[in-house]
Amino acid sequence: MAKQYRHRIGVHAEIYFNVILEVPNPTPEQLRDAAVQTLNKAVDEEDGFDLKTMPEGRVLPVWNSVDREIEPTEALDADAVTSYECTEIQNLQ
Repeated sequence: MAKQYRHRIGVHAEIYFNVILEVPNPTPEQLRDAAVQTLNKAVDEEDGFDLKTMPEGRVLPVWNSVDREIEPTEALDADAVTSYECTEIQNLQ
């Protein structure tokens, strides 16, 4: 039987998700804060996201080395967050 080798590899990826803000043109800091707030709700105990379809696969956001609980606004560089489109919400739920 041939030998097999497991390799742990990393692939750079972007995460896209929607946030709702009360301004049409948020500052980079406002986008960062909204992203951190949303990401904090989804991370596991190792600050990553499980990828259920890949064995031991996880997504890790570009966190700084700052403790997000102590300094939540410093947890993600504002330059790492980009807004691609903005749509006005007609019916608030």
